[in-house]
Amino acid sequence: MTGLSHVLLTIPITTALAASAIGIAAQGQSAHQGRKFLPAAVTKAIQQNRPGAEIDKLDVDKEHGIVVYDIEFKAGQGEMDIAEDGTVLDIATIIDMKDLPEAAAAAIRAAGKGKAIKQLERSEMRAEIVKEGGKARISTLPVPKYVYEAEFSRGEVEVTPEGKIVKGD
Repeated sequence: MTGLSHVLLTIPITTALAASAIGIAAQGQSAHQGRKFLPAAVTKAIQQNRPGAEIDKLDVDKEHGIVVYDIEFKAGQGEMDIAEDGTVLDIATIIDMKDLPEAAAAAIRAAGKGKAIKQLERSEMRAEIVKEGGKARISTLPVPKYVYEAEFSRGEVEVTPEGKIVKGD
């Protein structure tokens, strides 16, 4: 995400998601002590969108004054960006080349110039942080926007479903 400032260090954590709660075990901390890292609304968003997923990394960032939890899950379970109030900003899912729209696949192949693709993700943007009159607010998108990201052995590229490159190394 652009425009972010770090408020906490990256914290490697593991978690077991249960139907009623998330138990977080941070390095050197018990599950009970680690629970303080996630507000209840963030925990609920994870349970609703990635039940059973285990957290691998957690970054807590601030974007225009809004706290955002950037969560990476273990074992190819994707990633999520969740605002402190539980609003899911972005949810990324690991996909295969066959799952890409043809225009996006063609753009990724062209951008990769024969490089092996390490991982493909479909990023579903559900909300965004907008700044108005010096204040930031979360705006839920009426229809999610999608971006496809390919990670190569060196570099990465993000493309729209129509094949337009929006970010590339």
